[in-house]
Amino acid sequence: MNASPKPVLAIASIQVQSSYQAVPLGAACIASALRSDRAIADRVSVRLVDFSLEYPKLSGLSAREAGMAIARDLASLYQVPDAAALGVPIAGFSDYGWNRAIFEAAAIELRKLVPSIVIFAGGPEITANENMASARDATPFDYLVRGEGESASRALVRAILANAPVPSEIAAGKRVPDEDCIALGSPWLDGSLDDTEAVRDFKGALWELARGCPYNCAYCYESKGSKKVRSFPADRLEKELDRFVSTGTERVFVLDPTYNASRDRALALLRLIEKKAPEIHFNFEVRAELLDREMAASFSRIACSLQIGLQSSNVEALKLVNRPVDIAQFTKKIALLNDAGVTFGLDLMYGLPGDTLSAFRSSVDYAIGLYPNNLEIFRLAVLPGTALADRAQELKIEYRPEPPYHVISTPKFPAQDLERAANIAHAADVFYTQGRAVTWFLSTLAPLKLKGSQFLQDFALFLADPAMRKKYGVPETCKPGCSRDLSHREAERLQLAFLALKYREKGKAHLAEAVKDIVTLNGAWTRALAEGEETELELSYQPDDLFGPDAMDIEYFCENAYMERCRIRLFPTDEGPDYSVLE
Repeated sequence: MNASPKPVLAIASIQVQSSYQAVPLGAACIASALRSDRAIADRVSVRLVDFSLEYPKLSGLSAREAGMAIARDLASLYQVPDAAALGVPIAGFSDYGWNRAIFEAAAIELRKLVPSIVIFAGGPEITANENMASARDATPFDYLVRGEGESASRALVRAILANAPVPSEIAAGKRVPDEDCIALGSPWLDGSLDDTEAVRDFKGALWELARGCPYNCAYCYESKGSKKVRSFPADRLEKELDRFVSTGTERVFVLDPTYNASRDRALALLRLIEKKAPEIHFNFEVRAELLDREMAASFSRIACSLQIGLQSSNVEALKLVNRPVDIAQFTKKIALLNDAGVTFGLDLMYGLPGDTLSAFRSSVDYAIGLYPNNLEIFRLAVLPGTALADRAQELKIEYRPEPPYHVISTPKFPAQDLERAANIAHAADVFYTQGRAVTWFLSTLAPLKLKGSQFLQDFALFLADPAMRKKYGVPETCKPGCSRDLSHREAERLQLAFLALKYREKGKAHLAEAVKDIVTLNGAWTRALAEGEETELELSYQPDDLFGPDAMDIEYFCENAYMERCRIRLFPTDEGPDYSVLE
């Protein structure tokens, strides 16, 4: 006689897109913790269910429609013969600010489809709601797990299965204690993440090294959290690294708010990566002020890129959000990365209290002058539960009360200026970051006598002009707010069109051929390096000259270089991109 099937306990997660970074790690940690508890695993089959808003069934839907579609998928997991005899159906949702409305709609619909279901939710959005006294009074969820949820979720599910009182902290909507990282199991090592799309199809991983942050930036969830950094054990991390290598993982995004907060630990792990995982690319978030020459050299010996939170070069604005910075010191530390040849990007924010549009533009110019590989520019979000949210009224910050909680205006940064800053941010993303412009951006601006922020503001107007959009075929996906990135070739086509316009406008059209060669040659080089793509190019100058130091001064280059048209093939090799002259 066959045993009755165990009922499903679904732990659901929603990703904004499908990519190597879209790993449902938070939900997997909960699923892993529940599976490791024999009292739970003997009663239910814990299932990690991961959705992406890029899936055809969800793409283009409103939050309510997407939630209803997700609910129908989840409900199908509970529709088994004799379901009523199998016990109380349970589901858990991993809730973030951007997916909150979707999960709330899903919970309402799922309850209609599975009336007896018990739904709990956790995650950053739930944790932030400090004043929520009862889940039943404020949300469609039955229970909220506020804080790190492995132990609390186990206790809650055990109580539900036993028809016993739930833990008092959860029943009251209070924050649960932080976890002991040493005692936690690994969702990577127990297989909880093996069948997720990001891992299976994109060969990506999120690697959690520590919890907690020693800093208290007012806009961050950690501003009122524990200042104690709790690291995962070194032997666990080594086993996870071995797992990434053995399963063919290609990219790892390291989850550690400040990777180099502990210098010795950071260097030890870099040595381990160099030894065991030379083929994997790692993304780290680091604090520039804590860099030194040895650490920069260590980063240079592995395949990696660093993301660094500058936020602003406006010292007064940074003080208001507990993010003090010594700009001179910051500049020196970034120079260490450039000297070592380490790829890095910078983060900026606009709308900070005390900041202005003019100061934001100065921050953009300062950041570009450091030669970051990418610029990530965000509108300030006044997240619930942060120190900044507590002071918003005092600082006269107006912001949206619902996700994504973006600032609407401040005394020095009115709404119209925020929109101008948003346009500059979008232009920087398209032209500089997606266009991979770091190697030539400042040199092409020099003959135009334009600062980077002014150039990007002009490019934003170009993208918004209906006549220009029609003439140059600007893709609809290039509008601000669109989520799809352009291909590099699409971005490069826009770069060339706009540069040609600006050079004509400034009476520098005689330099345009050299500019075109520099942009297209460097672009083909990056495609060979990043995508393994081969490109044939028609050039007006020899590639050796275009790659030489004189090409950094375009006016000098055009006065002294010999124009000699040629056709080349640029291609990837095991040692890096190379080219041959065809004619």
